[in-house]
Amino acid sequence: MKNSYPWSKFYWSDWENDPALRVCSLAAQGLWMRLLCIAARSNPTGFIVVAGRPCSFTDIALLTGVSEQEVERLLDELSRNGVFSRDAQSRIFSRRMVRDTHARARLRKNGAKGGRSSYLNQKGIFASDEQMSEQGGEQEAEPKKEESRIQKNKTPESPPVLFADEGAVCQTLGKAKAHVAALSADWSLSEEWRDIATDRGWGTTAIDKQAMKFRQYFCFGRGADKKRSPRGWKQTWLNWLDRALKIDPDAATFGQSESPKMPASYPPLPDAVRQKLQGHFAFNEGFIQRWLLPCLIDLEAACVTAPSRFHAEYLESRYGAALEHALGRRLTFAVGNPHQQYIPAQKGEK
Repeated sequence: MKNSYPWSKFYWSDWENDPALRVCSLAAQGLWMRLLCIAARSNPTGFIVVAGRPCSFTDIALLTGVSEQEVERLLDELSRNGVFSRDAQSRIFSRRMVRDTHARARLRKNGAKGGRSSYLNQKGIFASDEQMSEQGGEQEAEPKKEESRIQKNKTPESPPVLFADEGAVCQTLGKAKAHVAALSADWSLSEEWRDIATDRGWGTTAIDKQAMKFRQYFCFGRGADKKRSPRGWKQTWLNWLDRALKIDPDAATFGQSESPKMPASYPPLPDAVRQKLQGHFAFNEGFIQRWLLPCLIDLEAACVTAPSRFHAEYLESRYGAALEHALGRRLTFAVGNPHQQYIPAQKGEK
């Protein structure tokens, strides 16, 4: 099977807007473009291979014309930012190119099957004018088929027709659609939903507060006209909890007297950290005030301590690579109360 294609679609906006590529250096982006050219001619398509075996640092250095040390450094940068993937044989491959290749092969197979059948049978666009007129006349002259006994007796209100084999259980034809309805006015939080919130680290008082807001919004507020299936309402409740954490990272610990109180204001970031963050395109002052100021960023320990689990997971999943690129080191994200001992100065004090 021929897997090499002389050309393929390239979406410039996808390349420009890929956050994994944007946090890489220009040298790393240039190396990845050269590797994509190799992957497009490889067998299988999308893999950086030579004669079916994975390319080593030496092979890539010879193919791209740079030193092995430079190739190793740039590949480590691309791998750290998740630009490419490796399979079980440790072969580097482009996820996008592999998906496009599979889609292209599937569409070619389906198109060849349909086109060949229509051509051989002289149907569709391959039919002659005489055949088209004959087919039209046959369709007009064909009498209407008499309705079957089952269709005659079936009314819109009658249930689906059931069929049974010997010793088999009757089954309905087709799958019943899930029933959707609005949230009832007397809705209360079920134990199952409460257990799910508890497993996610929510306290009892915080769950009751969110359940009251949830009922007020979907029973009497703007969401009163929303209709969901039972499974859909369950997912809506989970989304509601996630949204509450995005608005207030301490929402899950609301009402817990034993939970440490966060200060009304936070100490400023170290000058070295702020200068590196302000010089990076991914961070503005609003983001620093909202997400980074409540954290303790220790450059020596390469650790970012966030005030909540959601806060730490959000920074690591969304901005982990950008923070590592801006601060110049691999970071670990922890959960704690980084500013528990901080007491802001009162007015008039020095």
